[in-house]
Amino acid sequence: MPDQSSLEAALNRFERAMRTFEGAAVRIKQQLATSNTATNEAHVLREDRSRLAAELDQNKAKLSDLTRVNGEAVRRIDTAMAAVAKIVERETSK
Repeated sequence: MPDQSSLEAALNRFERAMRTFEGAAVRIKQQLATSNTATNEAHVLREDRSRLAAELDQNKAKLSDLTRVNGEAVRRIDTAMAAVAKIVERETSK
């Protein structure tokens, strides 16, 4: 049968091993929590990117429409100015 000091030494080694194991378990738990947080943040960023891409597409379409409407307005203003200029020219030449 082993003596008391051998049993105490073995028990001390076992307790140190258990503390090391518990410390490793805590670190792993913290790393998993950090990993889950990063995964969630990445998911939120992907959703934001998708939303922003959709908004950009909508704004590009609006810009295209506004550019077309602006061109039409400029054409109509030019036509009206030309008509007014002709009327003024006719009236001043009388």
